[in-house]
Amino acid sequence: MKQVRSTLGFTGVEMVFAVLIIAVLSTIYFFLVDSYRNRRMSEQAAKVLMMAAKAQEDFFAKEHHYFDAEVSGNGGDGLLVTPDGHKTSVQVPPRVILSLKSKGHDRAAFDGQAYYTGSKLIHRYDSETGKITTVPRVQDDSG
Repeated sequence: MKQVRSTLGFTGVEMVFAVLIIAVLSTIYFFLVDSYRNRRMSEQAAKVLMMAAKAQEDFFAKEHHYFDAEVSGNGGDGLLVTPDGHKTSVQVPPRVILSLKSKGHDRAAFDGQAYYTGSKLIHRYDSETGKITTVPRVQDDSG
């Protein structure tokens, strides 16, 4: 009597290879998505910095000096507020840090910086040149 062997279904080795291929592809996908998100949030930080620079210029036009501000999007309002209590339209997204520091005794210029806490880049703005630059960020262990 001949035994008929069924060829339906997958062998154990074929299943292992299929699972490994899916694992490798999903790992690559998650790294790409994470990289995209970090890049997008870093671009958001640069956009926030440019909007804050415009708010500084608007404030300077009225008050003839710049102001200092430190805004974190990690909870709370996340809005840039002028020293006179006026809320600007600059909304700082979560995990983005914005810092504005006036320069000189007459506060006629300012430096600004913004970065996404997960990014390796920091965006800097100098009001004297009107340019934004992006440089590598030195990250500490807390951040």
